[in-house]
Amino acid sequence: MPMAPHMISILGRYMARQFAARLLVVLSGLTALLVLADLLANSDEIIETSQDVAIALAKYSALRLPTILSQVIPISVLLAALMLLVGLARHSELSAMFNAGLSHFKVILMLLPAALLIAAVQFAIEDQAVPLTTVELRAWGVGEYEYSPSRDERNMTWIRQDGNFMRIGGTSAAKDEIRDVTIFFRDDAGHVTERIQAQRAAYDDGQWILTEVVRINTDTGERVQIDRLVWPGAIESAVLESLALHPRELSWIEVSRLAQKSGYGNQPVYLYDVWLQKKVARPLATILLVLLAAAAVQRMHPRRSARLMLVAGVGVGFVYWIFDELVVTVGEAGLVPSLLAAWAAPVVLGSVSMAVILRYDGT
Repeated sequence: MPMAPHMISILGRYMARQFAARLLVVLSGLTALLVLADLLANSDEIIETSQDVAIALAKYSALRLPTILSQVIPISVLLAALMLLVGLARHSELSAMFNAGLSHFKVILMLLPAALLIAAVQFAIEDQAVPLTTVELRAWGVGEYEYSPSRDERNMTWIRQDGNFMRIGGTSAAKDEIRDVTIFFRDDAGHVTERIQAQRAAYDDGQWILTEVVRINTDTGERVQIDRLVWPGAIESAVLESLALHPRELSWIEVSRLAQKSGYGNQPVYLYDVWLQKKVARPLATILLVLLAAAAVQRMHPRRSARLMLVAGVGVGFVYWIFDELVVTVGEAGLVPSLLAAWAAPVVLGSVSMAVILRYDGT
């Protein structure tokens, strides 16, 4: 006899609460552990930058929290789903659900609303919070953010526009100012015909004002010094801050803008294409981890070791993440299409999990 709709609703709320409780415990524990480890690793540098040690440590922890959360959420979802389903299987609650007429997919669908909410939160953190805090950390210059492109003059930003190239030694988007600017003008054959060097440039009313300028004719070697020169380049000042950053540190809109403007940035266009899709694929993959957990407990007997199922599920999860990182790295190098680099691992994860569930759902 099929289960009544109101009973399915009650059961769904029960499973959602149980899943949320386990997720909160796992997520809090892993986040606190990683924040503490990060603090211990960089405490010396943090203390050196401020006289108020407590405030400095708290500020650093708060700024690092979004990045750590984005890393911890997927593994926390997998562990929470495994803990819930393994617990239900051990106490024969899953068997009771199946005997009452619920299919494996209906059980999984009960967890889908919670998984969708978590994926939405993950996307918001990675798309908004991580870029904002990364800018603050790079400006602070502590820990792994010590050698920021905007602070280390050895890192140059290159821009191609209208067949010409522009090299920027340093950026300061908050002041609409760049420094150590060199513009290379080329002819139709690609040869550099003129070079303009400026100590700094300020963005004003849609154009760049170069100061302390030296104009050099590369054919004759003639040098002309100019105090002020207007360069009507169509490069928005808001773009400059993101040019030297890795796409993972940018919002989806910023990555989309750089992907459409092939002349911007140090990175090739296919790198931005990979991360334009990967920023969507990552939260969706978190939802698919619930499928993986369901697939891992399909053949679990109530008396069988729960520890074995947990280890197996987490092991498969780590294999997935290694495969995902490998494919993304290959895609960043331009060796595979961006679509394949971004979606190969999630598609494989979803397909294998669905195949396992389908196999045992009909038996």
